Amino acid sequence: MKTIGKIALLAVTLFAFGATVQAQEDVGQKNSTGRIIADKVIMYIPNRLAELLDIFSLELGSGATAKLGVRATHALGIGAGVGPSGKIVKGFNRTYGLALDDGWQAYIVATGKGDLTREYTIGNLPDFWYIYSGMQKPNESIFADKTKDYWALEVEAAALIDVKFGLHPLNIADFITGIFFYDLLDNDYKLIAD
Repeated sequence: MKTIGKIALLAVTLFAFGATVQAQEDVGQKNSTGRIIADKVIMYIPNRLAELLDIFSLELGSGATAKLGVRATHALGIGAGVGPSGKIVKGFNRTYGLALDDGWQAYIVATGKGDLTREYTIGNLPDFWYIYSGMQKPNESIFADKTKDYWALEVEAAALIDVKFGLHPLNIADFITGIFFYDLLDNDYKLIAD
């Protein structure tokens, strides 16, 4: 019973502090250190959950497709694939939805060639058309604008049914540093605008 009382007292305190912060914001005062700390405390659990989901991506689909590949970043991998696939996607950079992926690619070690598209998207998935030949570089626009993760560790297999799983090392580091209140990738949700 004492625990419930403590939780209720904490909730009332946070609500009162939030109302004070909103009132100060309404009169145009700058963010104080206390307000920034309160924002980090209030958003701690939601941000850790979002960062936990950022660690992986998963694509499930089907179509007239055949693919097999493994990547340890886009600089190192082996694989090939061809054909369209309608997919449900829990993607990189907090993107979710449905899409049609099409195209072909073949890659070995640090070099490859491909012509890939994603279109007819539903949700917040970005469309793209990505043509590459030779070694992929992290400063290419598809990686720089965070449509794809250059550093992803990925496995994909398809024979009419398409499954692609990816781990994102920078997001793992962001999750770990976030536990200690440091936002490595500067992608935490905030209640108070900077």
